[in-house]
Amino acid sequence: MPEAGSASPALSLAALGETVDLLGVVVARMSEKLDQHGETLAVVRKTALESRDAAQAAKSYTDPQRYGRHIGNEIDKALAAPLDRLEGLHLALAADRRDASRTLDELVRQEEQTLQRLRDDLASAGRRKKRTPFKALLGFVLVLSLIIALPRFMAGNGTACAFLGGEWLRGPESGKEACVFYAG
Repeated sequence: MPEAGSASPALSLAALGETVDLLGVVVARMSEKLDQHGETLAVVRKTALESRDAAQAAKSYTDPQRYGRHIGNEIDKALAAPLDRLEGLHLALAADRRDASRTLDELVRQEEQTLQRLRDDLASAGRRKKRTPFKALLGFVLVLSLIIALPRFMAGNGTACAFLGGEWLRGPESGKEACVFYAG
């Protein structure tokens, strides 16, 4: 299982769908090969039954040892190609089974990584959810501070004072400049 916070990219749904499609193709091939095995086994069984019947018939009319050798040779000839084909199919089926097993192991590993990422995301969301009230309180305090301090700051020069709707005047007695707002 990968470590938490690993840098491996998450698989998209399309990639997972493609992997599942490939797995379906492997299973379909295995099914076809099993069908071919069944057909080959049916041919082998039929050949064996025919050979047995021929051997029993020949035994009653001729020398059993001579015809037994003849039948054995014929059986070897008849069964050589299907048995070779059956062995090839068996080897191909074993290889397909190993490939399918590796593919399934990879899918399981990817699923575990995805689940771990989801768990990490849920834990992160839970931590953020716990911090939300504190962030809202900080935002409220900041907005309140700006509401109080910003007009005073902006009223500190003539341009900002005019923008706020006031007039920049000099006091007659003190000589200090100030932003004055008149009603009406």
